[in-house]
Order: sequence, then C-alpha cells, then structure tokens
Amino acid sequence: MKKLTPARRLWMKIRMLFISDSPSGARARGKLYEPYLPECGKNFKIAAQAFIYNPNKLRVGDNVYIGFNSYLGEGPITLEDEALIGPFVSITASNHLMKNGSYRFGGFAEDPVVIGRGTWLAGHTCITAGVRLGDSCLVAAGAVVTKSFPAGSVIGGVPAAVLGRNSTPAAPPDETPGQ
Repeated sequence: MKKLTPARRLWMKIRMLFISDSPSGARARGKLYEPYLPECGKNFKIAAQAFIYNPNKLRVGDNVYIGFNSYLGEGPITLEDEALIGPFVSITASNHLMKNGSYRFGGFAEDPVVIGRGTWLAGHTCITAGVRLGDSCLVAAGAVVTKSFPAGSVIGGVPAAVLGRNSTPAAPPDETPGQ
C-alpha cells in the first residue's frame, strides 16, 4: 500500500478530471485508489466527485460501489463485499474532541465504521463513528445513523431506528446464483 501524499492526491485529482462519468469511468476511478488501500477486492467502482479523505484507512471488499459526491472521512472504514453507497452519503469514523472549551483545536478520536455485506446506504445518508451495520441492511434516504444495527435491518429517520426487516438476506458468496 502506498501512502497518499499531497502531491499524489493532486495528481490523482488531475487524472480524474479526464475520466468519463460512465460505468467504465467509475471502474477507472476505483483503480486509481486501489494502490492506496490496505485491502481492495475486485471490481471496486467510484462515481464522479466522490471523495475519500484517507484511503490508507479504507478497506474494500468485492463489487463495492461508492456513489456520486459521497464522502468517506477520516478513520478506519470497512466496506464489505457488495456494499452499495448511494449519492451524497457521508461516512465518518472519527469525532472531534473538545479542548479548552472549543472543538476547533481539540483533535479527534477514531472509532471504526463497518458496512456489512450487501448493505445499501441510500442517498443523503450519514453514518457516524463507531457504527456497525450487519449484512443486507437497507438504510433509507436521509437517515442519520448514530448506532449499530443487526443484519437484515431496514432503518431510517433522524436518528435512525429500525423500520422493518429484509425478508431475503444476501446469500453467502459461494451460494450466489449465477456465479
């Protein structure tokens, strides 16, 4: 894994200006990030204008997609196989700390985020530090997720709460039809 220096980030941004917004462009953007990720599965795709603040702390499984204009912030984030991140999603695995009555120079504390296999984060959702979403969860558009939820949960709201259960959780990779 390479360290993403400011010069490399600038070079990456310049290269991304010339990548189309097509599905093949999403794959090309994924390929640009791969050398900087500690783990990256096959077929990693990133839509236009998505931003990964610290790729050196992002772990990505197979067939992961990050949607248009999404933001993956500081801290350890794991996107397991077939995670689907919609447009304008924010995932941040750290929180600011207060120092002398101010958050401005208080630093931050990391708390890992894990998005389970086959989970879908719909558009405009926000996932905060320390959240673990089990496999096959569905997070409704606009939800703010501040706590963890088990596999198969359908969640939404501010703050997010369980709205229901998925009736057909994702099959394990070796049992997926058509593989």
